[in-house]
Amino acid sequence: MKALTIWTALRRYVQRSIYRKILLSFFFIIFLTITVLVANFYSRTAGDLRRQSIETTERLTQQSADTLGLYLNNVRNFAWSYFGDKDFQGFVLGLGSDPVAYSDYTGKFNQFAQDNPIVTEIVVSQLDGFSLRAGSSTAITSQEERERLEGLASEENGKGAWQSSQTYDRQSGTMVNTLTFVQAVRNISSYSPGPIIGVMTYELSYSFLQQWLGEAAGGGTSQFYIIDWENGNVVYSEQQAMINQPMLDDSEIADVHGSATAGYFYSRARIGGEASEGLALVAYKKLPGTSWMLVSWSSVQSLQQPVNDFTKRTLILGCLCFLVAIALAGVIARRIVIPLKELNRGLKAIEYGNYGVNLPIRSQDEVGYLSTSFNRMAAEINRLILKVYETEMVKKDMEIKSLQSQINPHFLYNTLGIIDSLATMDGNRRISAISQSLARMFRYNISGGDQATLAEEMEQIRLYLYIQQVRFEARLDHTVYVEPGIESIRIPKLLIQPLVENCIQHGIRPSLSGGTVRVEATMNEAGGIQIQVWNNGCPIDPERQEWLSGLLQAGYKSGLEAGASGEGASGLPRESIGLRNVQSRVRMVYGTGAGLAFESNPATGTTFTLTLGTVSDGEEAEHENDRA
Repeated sequence: MKALTIWTALRRYVQRSIYRKILLSFFFIIFLTITVLVANFYSRTAGDLRRQSIETTERLTQQSADTLGLYLNNVRNFAWSYFGDKDFQGFVLGLGSDPVAYSDYTGKFNQFAQDNPIVTEIVVSQLDGFSLRAGSSTAITSQEERERLEGLASEENGKGAWQSSQTYDRQSGTMVNTLTFVQAVRNISSYSPGPIIGVMTYELSYSFLQQWLGEAAGGGTSQFYIIDWENGNVVYSEQQAMINQPMLDDSEIADVHGSATAGYFYSRARIGGEASEGLALVAYKKLPGTSWMLVSWSSVQSLQQPVNDFTKRTLILGCLCFLVAIALAGVIARRIVIPLKELNRGLKAIEYGNYGVNLPIRSQDEVGYLSTSFNRMAAEINRLILKVYETEMVKKDMEIKSLQSQINPHFLYNTLGIIDSLATMDGNRRISAISQSLARMFRYNISGGDQATLAEEMEQIRLYLYIQQVRFEARLDHTVYVEPGIESIRIPKLLIQPLVENCIQHGIRPSLSGGTVRVEATMNEAGGIQIQVWNNGCPIDPERQEWLSGLLQAGYKSGLEAGASGEGASGLPRESIGLRNVQSRVRMVYGTGAGLAFESNPATGTTFTLTLGTVSDGEEAEHENDRA
């Protein structure tokens, strides 16, 4: 009854305020969303990561075991090659009596140790007699340890075997554990295996094994051990204190023996039989030719650490989202109270001439409708004022440009006429010819209309090339060709000159031997005009080709955006501006099917191809320009 009373009081407390309703709604929405997301992510990601970790650890263990097995088998095979060698048996019988053979076998064993850095020392000894030592070992094996190894080799009765051994490391000044391969040598005859006459021992490098185990672990969360397959004791480890300590309990050893030679399981056992703090993933694979297996030990907690970290970050982010949601709920509650105050401030702003005021629309009720209507009215007034202002500015700018377009070209044209007259009086025909060509080019530029015939445009190109011919003399040769029947087709003015100028500046000018510029205008199969500008000067380097391709591909859009915003293209090189403008003008007149393309290589030169669409497209564009 008391609980019901408290619940009723809480409901009344919440229902009295919409602010509290919003806060409570946000609380449940965020809490439910975060809970579902975190639970779903953890259930999916944790399982995937656990499987990936197991597969990665198992694969790494198998690859490491295969690599170590290759090292061990290489040593075994080398030792076995001498086991049945009659000459070597004779050498062991008379060890120390033949200096030439002693030197020869010493060289062979030294070469094997040099080719296989895992082997640090090779010893061939008679039973209680002379011995041969080879390799680069810095360790010393005691006489007792060597006698133990020779006894183990004799017990194997001619079969090679790997054994754990101890040696004194002179660099560290301590006893260290390593691995040694022992192989008895028999005096084999055609009738019997013969008696044992000596022993071969191949001692592995302690430092190499330490380094290899560290590299196999990769500096990660895994640790590698060489474990006895039969009793689960550590045969070799980076931590010398762990050697000969039990790692697997009886049940785990039974599971390993009952499964394949490779696999994995989970364990809580630890070195010396102590229980670990958490569950560990143990992956193993038997080393071929030995009674050992390579085992990797990885803490499950460390493998799942990324998932745990992400879960913590998700919870923190969820709490932050909750706090932000509560703050937003407070803002929403305030928006219900203050719209009328904002409308009053907006009216005062209009009175003071601030027509750019814009009230936020906080609701769809009557107050929201008033705010919307106010914003629409203020925006319309502001738009009309700006339109009148912009119209006046554009009108003044056009008047100024009109005056400049009338004064500047005529002034330059008259100036060129004076230069021509002076050059003729002084007998300088080259200056006179250049002045006349420039005057004709200026007259063409200031003539009315935005379009000209193809013949007029090509004449303009001939004048330009003539001026460049005077400049470059014998370094420049040029041809201009127009297919008969298309001379009267009208195209945008000054469309081809930027392409020819680009060829001169980047193809002919940098070339010491100069080159040829060829301009051709033909009609393609689709009925459109195709203009090709070719030169055999310096080609365009691949990096600049890629840049130009991107520029031309975006040229039309960039041109429109620059024109709309009133911005220039001062950030681009002059010739790049010209090429981009050509692309923009062609596509604005003829559509996106037309445009500028190029190809360049040292073998065939550089060709710019300008496709202008069909003749009907050009005529239609001309009429549209005339109407404009």
